Amino acid sequence: MMSSRKFGTFEGVFTPTILTILGAIMYLRLGWVVGNAGFGGALIIILLAKLVTITTGLAIASMSSNIRIGAGGSYAIISRSLGLEIGGAIGIPLFLSQALSGAMYIIGFSEAWLAIFPSHIEIEIIIGVLLFLILITLTSAKFAMKFQFIIMVLISASLVSFFMGNNIQMGNISFWGEFDSAPFWTVFAIFFPAVTGIEAGAAMSGDLKNPSRSLSIGILGAITISFLVYVLLAFWMDLTISSDLLRNNYIIMLDVSRWRPIVVGAILGATFSSALGSLIGGPRTLMALAQHKVIPFGKILGYQSKNGEPRLAIVFTGCIVAVGALFGNLNTIAPLLTMFFLITYGTINLAVFIEKRIGISSYRPTFKIPIIIPFIGFLWCTIAMFLINPMFAGSAIILIITVYVWLVREGHQAPWGDVRSGIFTALAEWSVRMAARLPSSPKSWKPNLMVPVEEPLAWRERIDFIRDIISPRGSVRIFSVKILKKGVREHINNMVQKMVSQDFRTNSLSKDSEELEKSLETLVKPLKNDGLLAVSTLIEANHFLHGISVVTQSLKGMPLPPNIMFLTMSDNPDKDERLKQLIYMATNQELGLIVLNLFEDRGFGHRKDINMWLRGGSPNRNLSILTAIQLEKNWNGQLRLLRLIDDGAEINKARVGLQAIARRGRLPIDCEKIIFSGTFPQGLEDSPPADINIFGISNNINIKTMHKISSIVGTTCLFIRDSGEESVLA
Repeated sequence: MMSSRKFGTFEGVFTPTILTILGAIMYLRLGWVVGNAGFGGALIIILLAKLVTITTGLAIASMSSNIRIGAGGSYAIISRSLGLEIGGAIGIPLFLSQALSGAMYIIGFSEAWLAIFPSHIEIEIIIGVLLFLILITLTSAKFAMKFQFIIMVLISASLVSFFMGNNIQMGNISFWGEFDSAPFWTVFAIFFPAVTGIEAGAAMSGDLKNPSRSLSIGILGAITISFLVYVLLAFWMDLTISSDLLRNNYIIMLDVSRWRPIVVGAILGATFSSALGSLIGGPRTLMALAQHKVIPFGKILGYQSKNGEPRLAIVFTGCIVAVGALFGNLNTIAPLLTMFFLITYGTINLAVFIEKRIGISSYRPTFKIPIIIPFIGFLWCTIAMFLINPMFAGSAIILIITVYVWLVREGHQAPWGDVRSGIFTALAEWSVRMAARLPSSPKSWKPNLMVPVEEPLAWRERIDFIRDIISPRGSVRIFSVKILKKGVREHINNMVQKMVSQDFRTNSLSKDSEELEKSLETLVKPLKNDGLLAVSTLIEANHFLHGISVVTQSLKGMPLPPNIMFLTMSDNPDKDERLKQLIYMATNQELGLIVLNLFEDRGFGHRKDINMWLRGGSPNRNLSILTAIQLEKNWNGQLRLLRLIDDGAEINKARVGLQAIARRGRLPIDCEKIIFSGTFPQGLEDSPPADINIFGISNNINIKTMHKISSIVGTTCLFIRDSGEESVLA
């Protein structure tokens, strides 16, 4: 059940975002950053960190104005754009980073508390604060939001107290520090979690009255104000406090402030509120992951109370926070958080960049940003990860890839669409444009079949054979024709009349056509399951040859046009003339031709032995050899080259010719070469048994001769003709 209590911009986005930003790092590590980097170095670090959050914030704002994000924040954005698998792969590390953020803030709270009360025990402080935080979040997010208003007042007052500090002594601005405690990118990694509060606002997307408006205004407003605060603080620290003191005193803001109790309350409140924000946002990400069955125990962790609170997810998150807080420290957790947040933010920017780049009509945000912004965000996130720690970056990417592969294998289905098909369509369109600029070459040839089918139910074994021809990278388009009982003109007139009479249905196919269409889909399904490009189409025409002719001509101008027409022979002599017409059609359209004569009693045998017959100067040897190679690979079979000569004295010359063909065609080394002397029928009778025999088709097509050849060899045969676009030498 969704919560009936919805938040506005200020309380739902701006407040948790800015309080998470102006939290533990600001009070406990910003001075250390300035002490190491100087004002100039700190300014660069702030700018580089803010570059990530500004681009990401703009990307979130743009995406939120295009879709209703729902629960899960960044996870929801990525999932709805790039798919549930990628969203889950990013969402799991995102949840862990949110939970560890809570641990880091609790550690910051305990540091500040012990600085004020050194006699207290750290573990008791951590456990006590964590239990109190869990109690608040279990009670109500609404109550937690109201609690944060008090903290905002304290933080504002503490900043005033710091700028009005005691015994202010102006010094000189240092534009670059010595980086005595840590190198530049380590300092950057420790500071970066100070700007990651945008996730606190994004995670509340499912609890907002108007997510698109609130996210854009709230997040961008918090980013802008926090940037000004950090720059002013860094400038004032460098101007009024020595570098040594900044590096060695983590609570320097407390020690130099005018009203110490206010700053004490602000430090404790800020770290507490940041931890509270993590315990509000993290469970909601976990709940979204659970509800979409991305993680185990979906029903348990995806449970919501009557007022919409993810209480079981809160308890689970609290356990992870406890482990991180008890066994980590602020300086070690911060770089790890930085890595996970950079991955998340980089992916958000990538999602927005892709949607803008592919130009799909569904991406119509009311808040528009230039495409360069998400591109810069993605690029900088990626670079920063490897600059900070290449090992951490590589490990994080491996983790995400592992989760992605697992989710793909699990086969999860999202309750929404995504743009992945649009991405591949855009890539295909680009590829087609690039290919159109280049001359065609036999080097790029691969088998792309078009297959006219009359009776789909009789094609199951033939489909397996087609797989053997096109696998692993070829394609097949299967067509069948529904013969119209009336003329085409009458058929169209009838459809128009139905439309006028409002008796026209969306699916205008008859029941017979629907059954035929389903049969075609069933036919290609095994090929699709094997990852092959297989398409089936039903055409309505006044006769079979007309329908196939129209399709053949239209496909020539399409992307990935077919280069082979695949036909079958029949024992019915009445169909020989139709076969002959189809052969002529393929020849006129400059298509390669493969005609299958299936030996019904044996089928394709053991799918092992392949006899390929060649004759001197054959114009059809290229497609024959390429087809034989495909079968040999996919059957793991044995290929033989057979040659028939009239004069026995030419045997040596013929053998040299076959060896040359095998060498130039890069045929298998164990390819057997056999030469016969005598008549063609005798050679056929004397040939070794095979599962399939391959022959070229002569210019003078004689269907009866093809039948006779098949009957002599007593096995399945292929009759092949080149299109002229194939070459075994390529």
